[in-house]
Amino acid sequence: MASEVSYDSVMEESDELSLMCEDDVQVYGRIRQRCEREIGRADQLVAQLEDAGAGPTVIGWVTRCREQYQVLLAQLDELEKNTISQGEAVTRAKALLEAGQGYYADIAADMESVADRDFYISDQVDGEDTSAATETYETRGAHA
Repeated sequence: MASEVSYDSVMEESDELSLMCEDDVQVYGRIRQRCEREIGRADQLVAQLEDAGAGPTVIGWVTRCREQYQVLLAQLDELEKNTISQGEAVTRAKALLEAGQGYYADIAADMESVADRDFYISDQVDGEDTSAATETYETRGAHA
């Protein structure tokens, strides 16, 4: 069942989304620290393995792991930038919604009062409506 969308529900959801964006950026920071730490450890391990005379296969494994952490690190930059932009867009949209709510509040109240009516003043069809199909229209400038 779909939930009802209202001004209050949208405002609440925008607050939650803003908090989620902030939390995500903090998590990206922790992941970034982990990637940087693991890249540094991989560099140290490769140097130790080379000094110990380890074969290229083992050094290749460590190098590939380091490269994967470097890829993650590069993707985090883009992800963080996009998340910050999303949070800013939510904040701007919320501000516009708040500004619009004040402007349209009277119109919305009128619309709600009309929607709540059990009957209308008149259901009579206007003569103008019934004769629309038979009206003739003049064309200006069409005479040559």
